[in-house]
Amino acid sequence: MLPRVNSAAIRRLNMVRVFHALRENPNCAQRDLSRLTGLDKATTSAIVAQMIEDGLVERSEAPRARRIGRPETALGIAPSAGLLVGARLEPGTIRIVSTTLAGTVVEQSQIPGSTDLAAALRHLHEGIDAVVAASWPEGGAAPPPLRGIGIGIPALMDREGRLVLAPNLGWRDTPIRPLLEEALGAPVHVDNDTKAAAMAERLFGACRGVEDFVYLTGHSGVGGGLFLGGRLYRGAQGFAGEIGHLTVVPGGRPCGCGKRGCLETYVSETSILAQAGERGRALPDLWAAAAAARDGDPVVRTLLEESGSHLGFALSHLVNLANPDLVVLGGNLSIVAEFILPALNAALDEHALEPLRRDLRLVVSPLGPDAVPMGGIALAMDGFLSVPSPIL
Repeated sequence: MLPRVNSAAIRRLNMVRVFHALRENPNCAQRDLSRLTGLDKATTSAIVAQMIEDGLVERSEAPRARRIGRPETALGIAPSAGLLVGARLEPGTIRIVSTTLAGTVVEQSQIPGSTDLAAALRHLHEGIDAVVAASWPEGGAAPPPLRGIGIGIPALMDREGRLVLAPNLGWRDTPIRPLLEEALGAPVHVDNDTKAAAMAERLFGACRGVEDFVYLTGHSGVGGGLFLGGRLYRGAQGFAGEIGHLTVVPGGRPCGCGKRGCLETYVSETSILAQAGERGRALPDLWAAAAAARDGDPVVRTLLEESGSHLGFALSHLVNLANPDLVVLGGNLSIVAEFILPALNAALDEHALEPLRRDLRLVVSPLGPDAVPMGGIALAMDGFLSVPSPIL
């Protein structure tokens, strides 16, 4: 017996396809949507009509061309269709961004974080309220609805969204998603910060159209997101990608996970600044480290070269295992990328298999330090598009 076709699921998948085609090709003519989506004209027309009726898509007049016949109209995701909010929750700071439903940034903010769970939730709530309020001008039309919130956390997150361990926050075995939804009063989608950032690179950044890539970031820790065969690889329990806890110096610096010599004890922003202090260079952040290196400070330059070597050594194992097309340095690693890349490349040349290394591309994320908040946007967008609603 042939399996039954779920027509509602197919309609939803087709709508999502049209949504992303319009997001990536704003002011697109309807006649081009079939080519962009691979859907037939009748299906495309029906989906567009429904999305317009539901307020998700709007028409506008396209630039006039010298053509005879009815004037052409352009289609786009309506700015009034809704807001999305993304956040990066770190021990010291919380970074928040709001966007239109299409992912266009509207407002952003950075506020103090906390390792106290109740205080962190309170700060997050206040920060999101402020960003949402600033996202729509006073005295204008009614503000668009908040469609979803996505949050990236430096933690082991299982497939059910439970926080298993966040060494740098001091949290473990926490039902974080229900707590966030209760505190924020809105749909919340939460994931490991690096996996979220990898999703942002796939939707908005350097990895659009790339099937196999590794995304690396370093804030309070170091994380890796693996996209294999066009899908985010999560592993059996959802924990895949913890490159920050590969051992690079056996018996080395103590790590918050309880082990010693982990990569993140040498390459995260927190560890780089701590090591700089141990060597007589008090630096407030990686922007200051990059400035010192640019000014020729030999101590900071040596420290960043060492970090690059450790990162390249760890990355070579991922390259040998997964054979990616592309490696992206994101988050705060992008701030010091120019100073760690030479040593990183040298370590890859030494430790990665030559056929796998030969065509590997390394790029710095265009999303920079906002990759994780934009990953929150990617989580919120994916959640909005996947949950049944009157619009979709």
